[in-house]
Amino acid sequence: MYTTNGQNGAISIIRKMSVSVLFLVGAIGYSVYVLFGLVGSLAGGSEVTDLMDQIMAMSGGYSSLDYSAVRAVSGMFNGISVFSMLVSMLPAMVIVAGIWLIFAAAKRNMLPGTASAGLTMARVIAIIQLVFACIGAVLLEILCIVALSAVNSVSGYYGSTGSVNALLVFIMIIFAGAAAVQIIYYLKLNKMIVKIKDTLLTGQPDEEISLYVEILCYISGGVAAIGALMSLADVEVLNFFANAGLATADICFAILIRQYRSKMELLIHNPQQFYQEMQMAEQRAQQQRGAQQPYQGQQPYQGQQPYQAQQPYQAPQQAQNPSGSGYGETSELPYRNETMVLGGQMINNGVLQSVRLIRQKTGETIYINKASFWFGKDAGNVDYCIAGNAAISRRHALITIRNNECFIQDNHSTNHAFLNGHVLEAGVDTPLSDGDRVRMGDEEFTVSIG
Repeated sequence: MYTTNGQNGAISIIRKMSVSVLFLVGAIGYSVYVLFGLVGSLAGGSEVTDLMDQIMAMSGGYSSLDYSAVRAVSGMFNGISVFSMLVSMLPAMVIVAGIWLIFAAAKRNMLPGTASAGLTMARVIAIIQLVFACIGAVLLEILCIVALSAVNSVSGYYGSTGSVNALLVFIMIIFAGAAAVQIIYYLKLNKMIVKIKDTLLTGQPDEEISLYVEILCYISGGVAAIGALMSLADVEVLNFFANAGLATADICFAILIRQYRSKMELLIHNPQQFYQEMQMAEQRAQQQRGAQQPYQGQQPYQGQQPYQAQQPYQAPQQAQNPSGSGYGETSELPYRNETMVLGGQMINNGVLQSVRLIRQKTGETIYINKASFWFGKDAGNVDYCIAGNAAISRRHALITIRNNECFIQDNHSTNHAFLNGHVLEAGVDTPLSDGDRVRMGDEEFTVSIG
């Protein structure tokens, strides 16, 4: 965990990517696609009337048919056409709402809450589209089989129909392939949304983000871009903006998927490098804010002395327990950009050491990669989330690193914290050593320092 607002690394990745320029451009692009798609649907209703007018004018039908009856029929078809187009755009409208919910939640730092609702909306639409894709594939194949049977039934009257049969089989294969691609896409998209939502709720990183979805997003974006160019050539303004918006959204989200996967892989396989990069990025952002607004920030001297903001080591301990009584579990504890040696490491006798806790239930290794590291079940306010365990408090325990020593403190948790079988006094720092056994509620950890 690195961020100063209490979010762990995985949630920080989601938040930063959800407020990035790339995500915003993608959200705007998809909104443009939906907006101009709706406008095009409403404007396209007159095409039926124009077509019927041309047919009747060419046939001279207006002399023998009632003009009002023709207009009534064409109006009915117009209404059906507009209604069907609006219904077909409903999933896209729901997705737009979900995208902007995610952006607003990340912008206001309200994760997971509202962002989880946005992901749920996207997942529901993905499931609905998967169902319709399966139904559509079955109907198309049935239609092709019926056509093939019909051709064979008349073969005795018109001679050999081998070429027609071959064509129909080829069409069936094309339909089956296209349907399979679409069905696999929605299956993997649904799985990807579930994994991102789980990461958002538990704080546990997950690198299994579908490459298949990413590639199809690129392909869809390319096809939409070609459609935009063709619409521009035909001076179809509404179709141009709709296709251009869809192309922009697809390509932006494909790039975001790749970046998300890369960051999660780095967080899982090389957490120290990940947190170091995060720290440097935040320091650069603080320096830029300090240079632009030197008198408005909480640390206005950062622009001139960027490294003084990280001193001294004693400041976190004084802030956590100034009176020796400690904080209650529900207290709002301050977060600071504490000084740390390479993300929570210590130097003993000239040797660089890192602090790790090994969770016995899962075998997971947890790197203590900041000077104040929280354990608990509140994913939005701890550095390591122990989800799905009623014995764990929201903020159960705190591990701190200062003056090249490591300490653990029970945060007045309901089920207490234990060190080597002895209950810890709440609000009091107790030193940790290599090989110590730590228990929080019914979760056991082994301390590894070295």
